[in-house]
Amino acid sequence: MNESPTISLHIPPKMWCDFQKSMVKSRMFNEEVIGFFFCQRHQVSKRKVRYIPKTWVVPASDCYEHQSASGLVLKQHFHSYLLENHLQAGLDIVHIHTHAGGGVPDFSHVDDRYESEYARFISSHFPDQPHLISGVFDENLQFGQFRIWDKKGQRFESVDFYHSLFDVSNFQEVMNNTDLMFLRQKIFGSANQQLLGQLKVGLIGCGGIGSIFAELLGRLGVKNWVLVDPDKLETVNLNRMPGATEEMVQQQWYKVHYVKHLIQKIYPEDSCVQTIPTGIESELSKQEIATCDLIVVATDNHLSRKTAQELALQYMRPLVCLGTHIEVKPDNTPRMYCRITVPPVGGGWCLMCGNIINLQRAALESAPLEMNQMAAGAGYLEGINDPAVFWLNSICASTGVGVIHGMVSGFLNVDSGIDWIYEFPVNDWRKTNTEYLQTDDCYFCGMNSLEEVVENSDFENSDFENPDLIIW
Repeated sequence: MNESPTISLHIPPKMWCDFQKSMVKSRMFNEEVIGFFFCQRHQVSKRKVRYIPKTWVVPASDCYEHQSASGLVLKQHFHSYLLENHLQAGLDIVHIHTHAGGGVPDFSHVDDRYESEYARFISSHFPDQPHLISGVFDENLQFGQFRIWDKKGQRFESVDFYHSLFDVSNFQEVMNNTDLMFLRQKIFGSANQQLLGQLKVGLIGCGGIGSIFAELLGRLGVKNWVLVDPDKLETVNLNRMPGATEEMVQQQWYKVHYVKHLIQKIYPEDSCVQTIPTGIESELSKQEIATCDLIVVATDNHLSRKTAQELALQYMRPLVCLGTHIEVKPDNTPRMYCRITVPPVGGGWCLMCGNIINLQRAALESAPLEMNQMAAGAGYLEGINDPAVFWLNSICASTGVGVIHGMVSGFLNVDSGIDWIYEFPVNDWRKTNTEYLQTDDCYFCGMNSLEEVVENSDFENSDFENPDLIIW
């Protein structure tokens, strides 16, 4: 007998918080309310499926035909508007409704009947045959449960829910004892610390930025790593890689083994570090990075950034890109930059949209040696790497760690992505308006994300025939 696959729904913490507030705001007393997520489906393996939201909608009070503490009915023309404007190709529907009272609620018999009908309706009226995932919560949206229906509306399976993009537990129970090592991080909560301890990070690039990043994130509590870098330590690296020695250079240590050494100095017993001393383009590297909860790219070439972005989109994983640049003006005044970029999960905009990937350079970097030599002679490739200094790398790496801490803890909103640039010596932090980075027809990322509270005045009557959406 075949076991049912494990199905999970991942809603980022800031998105879930905004959704909760909109749901509670859309009622006057204790009436039931409903909200919708439209989600991308990611088949992780034969036995594992993840859902990531692209859009959410909460109807305003004037979108209901009937709304009370015992049930609700949406206006049919609003429901038509909802499906016509938000059910894009390749997305499945999650609808979440409340029941009056506290504690973990159960689905009612009326829920069963109308959800079964609704699951059949959407699978038979839309070419991609979307699935229905339904959730029921208490009136304050603190406790709930989810299930997914088959396309015939005949049976359902339970769905695991995470207020996180990561495949780690929510840890609703609180630890009695906090690890002494992290006692001064207790302010962020024991659940946050446990999540960091479970997080699996794929780090592409273990050089000047990547090594500092790994040291800092490791000391924050991250113990599980996949490290990818084909290079060995050189003397020129020693001025900006903490703990690296001339002896390591003479022994021809790979950079991945050096970073593993850094992490194991922090956690001699319970760390798990896999080292891959090849480029990210190798099949082994891709397979192992795909198993990570988070992908971080800290390299100085376009091909690795391109590959990392493709993997992040393919496996719907958060991606953090770290980089620095130093130039000297004709008057010998330096300009120094670091950039921390987190594209939205699943698309909307990406490293290509942000001009962080140059496809011509990426193609040349993957070309045979003879072609690279010709390109260098023609001026397409520089002969030496960009200048680098330890302190600028440290600003970039530490800010990247801070961003990840915010993502895990939920105090930083990265749902629409972020792009931060620091310039020295003017000491100026710039935050890109990511709306200008959204590119509908980008070859890499495609669809935009959206969040919305809809009022009755925002839609018109539609000829689209559909059943009343009734929750009782």
